[in-house]
Amino acid sequence: MHINRFKNHLDSMSRTDRFNVEIRAPKIALRSRGLRVSEVNIPNKTMEVQRHGYGGGMPDRPYITGITYENEVTMKFLLDTTMEDKQLMELWQSYMFDEAYNLQYPEQYHGQVIIEQLGVDNIPVYSVELHEAFPTVVGGLAMSAGSSEIQTFDVTFNYRTWSSSFENSPSGLLGGLFNKKMRKIRSKLDNKIQDKLFG
Repeated sequence: MHINRFKNHLDSMSRTDRFNVEIRAPKIALRSRGLRVSEVNIPNKTMEVQRHGYGGGMPDRPYITGITYENEVTMKFLLDTTMEDKQLMELWQSYMFDEAYNLQYPEQYHGQVIIEQLGVDNIPVYSVELHEAFPTVVGGLAMSAGSSEIQTFDVTFNYRTWSSSFENSPSGLLGGLFNKKMRKIRSKLDNKIQDKLFG
């Protein structure tokens, strides 16, 4: 491979610091763009396999017997002085378990968490949605007189399943060219909007 082509390919690689998070709990009108999420992992999915032997000199053949979801994702939030993210997560938990009325039905507090991997143009290339998600652990705050670091806290979400979608799904030569052109236009528009907003 030519060195310039290789360098150009490196420039288009996915980066760990390019991601978006969106958190929704429709029943309590909670919605957060997760702008201050500094760390998150996209979960894995494992096919459970059992091997079956047919005897003789034949090797065992693997068969899928089930599927295992990780069922847990932890996010690290950076806190500003409004502590908006911590307020929202504690509000969600308070709705799930009210001390006066006890537990709500799951359908009332389930939400969605969407995690997007962004390309170099800041447009999503891969998206994962956690279904029937809710915060099981809202972490505490660590204080220290010997440090001036930005305050953070962790939130652990449980969920039932997750699904994914890819922006660059194969669609033939013409479809690929069209998608590439539309990404460029969308990227330019996003940059102009951000310039106007954040100047």
